Amino acid sequence: MDFLDFEQTRATSEAIKVVLVAGAIGLVWAWRRLSPTLATRLLVVLVLASGINYMRYSPNVFLKQLDAYDLVHYYLGAKYFDELGYFDLYPAMLLVDVEHGPYNRKSRFYRAQDKEHGYRERTPLSHAHQRGREVRDKHFTPERWRAFEHDFLVIQRNHGLGAGLWNTLINDRGFNGTPVWLMFARPIANAFPVEWIKALCWLDVALLTLALLALAWAYGRNTALFALLFLFLTYSLRWPYVTWAFLRYDWVSCLLIAMALLKKGKFPFAGVLTGYAALVRLFPAAWMFGPFMQGVFGLFDGKKPFKERINKKLVLFATGFVLCVGLLEGAAIGIFGMDAVRTHAHNITEHIKPEELSSRRVGFALAYSYHGKQTPKNLAPERKIQIKHESGSRTFLAALLLIALGYAARKKRPDESFALGAIPFFMLSTASYYYYVCRITLIAWHASDLDKHRNRVGLTILLGIELFTNLVQSSMPGYRVFLIGYMSWALLGYCIWLTFALLGESRGAPDDDETN
Repeated sequence: MDFLDFEQTRATSEAIKVVLVAGAIGLVWAWRRLSPTLATRLLVVLVLASGINYMRYSPNVFLKQLDAYDLVHYYLGAKYFDELGYFDLYPAMLLVDVEHGPYNRKSRFYRAQDKEHGYRERTPLSHAHQRGREVRDKHFTPERWRAFEHDFLVIQRNHGLGAGLWNTLINDRGFNGTPVWLMFARPIANAFPVEWIKALCWLDVALLTLALLALAWAYGRNTALFALLFLFLTYSLRWPYVTWAFLRYDWVSCLLIAMALLKKGKFPFAGVLTGYAALVRLFPAAWMFGPFMQGVFGLFDGKKPFKERINKKLVLFATGFVLCVGLLEGAAIGIFGMDAVRTHAHNITEHIKPEELSSRRVGFALAYSYHGKQTPKNLAPERKIQIKHESGSRTFLAALLLIALGYAARKKRPDESFALGAIPFFMLSTASYYYYVCRITLIAWHASDLDKHRNRVGLTILLGIELFTNLVQSSMPGYRVFLIGYMSWALLGYCIWLTFALLGESRGAPDDDETN
């Protein structure tokens, strides 16, 4: 067999990750006992082994493969947004599908969506075909429709969108890119023909590389290597693979670079990048939590005159954030109109309702409602009702923990409090597991100083979650509710542990100004 044609299965790759994560945890605890040179060399070996395993021992995984499921949404959704908006991607592509020979004749329903009714499951395909004709006749020129047909058929039929995946896709929740993300992605998608779509998938590699270089600049090469090791080992990057999708990880790159800029004292620029991340994915605004709480608690520091209580560094950071949000959101409104912003907000509101929860979602809500049963793949309807009814008590407990965390972090460096953003994200949202690659800011923070016992413990917990999730995924692939339930429990345990650890450290700790 040609080496280039060999490819290991994802299940085997994930089983191997268990061994690699165990090795990483062992290295964390041996770190202080090893010489700096040997420790770095062992870390490099782990990174190389994990990288080869992540690409499943075949360069084709990185160089040739795509995720057609994701690209149908984000490449076509961006390229043809002027014609399709947020609601008409599925009707348009289902019309193309039926006119060019149905890809799967067993499909009889799809998930329709409009402003008036929201999501409507099990809508007959005849509805999509009728709506698709209306969209084609009213919004497309003949040339643009032929281009859409061509692009869609190339992705659907040449890039592995099999019949089962096709059925899942047409019952998904459509395209939901933010107007600001569209403002950047639309011209890029229109500039690249579908035959060059793989080149677009490498944009994320370039951005993540810049982020890792920024970490090395701010914290040292070992911190960047630990962050890269996490990317190769985390369950959150099992889909979509880096190099398989279009601008999927721009936001996490911006958060890492912002964290590095905060460490180096470049506060306005850090605010700008955080603002961009928040505008393209919304939830990265949670990374403002730590600095915001620092600023608030600083105002109540009775040891200083009032004027000195205002943290000028955090004001610069917030100014960069606010200016970025205002300018980019204003530009997006100017390009797409206010209706696009309202529609996107409506779609997200519908998407995050408890009734729309899936077994891919992670969060405090999933931990709070889970009772440890080895339930299989799908989230039961009664569990969704339970999550809805628990919202009041859950929000109260989340607020208590976050206030305690903010108080505990009040004397940390701004980059350290910034790294904590994954915690309010976990406590207040129910996001899909792939967004939890955001834990990388916590990984970088802990890895930046392994002489501290707190950092070794924290890194061990976070890596231990990767060990568990990869183990369950490879050995019990049909038990996603079980996997996500315990993953949510473990993350909740980490949040509680870290809050109390930082509270202990905050007693008698010097003020932030004295530590910089």
